[in-house]
Amino acid sequence: MDAVRAELRIGIGRSPEDVFAYLADVSNLTEWQSGVHSAEIEGGGAAAKGARVLESRTLLGRELRTTLEIVDFEPPRLFTLRALDGPALLTVRHELEPSGGETELTVVVEGEVRHMPGFAGGLMMRGAERQFRKDFERLKRVLET
Repeated sequence: MDAVRAELRIGIGRSPEDVFAYLADVSNLTEWQSGVHSAEIEGGGAAAKGARVLESRTLLGRELRTTLEIVDFEPPRLFTLRALDGPALLTVRHELEPSGGETELTVVVEGEVRHMPGFAGGLMMRGAERQFRKDFERLKRVLET
């Protein structure tokens, strides 16, 4: 397995409460993350620590179904998801801080790529990291319009 890490900081012209509420509503993923076909809380409940998210997406031409667990849920400052299955066992940590009337969002993705040889896994993760940055720019645009 290959370890991966990516970090992004972005200022969003909305309050941490607004940004957190949008991020924590996983049904919004289809609006700002490319390739996501659906995302919902298992059993139809609300986002909360321990809840599971069922996600379907296309990544680099592959159809992926992933179950994620919400491991941190501290409105409006911390929202963390951990993949429980799939080709990449990643943790995505969203930290939100107020900053001059807007939100400073720091996103850290860490984990391991599995079921792929080193070269293919590296290609997948480089493509995914580029897309990750584009998706958070889209999130900023969505929340600021």
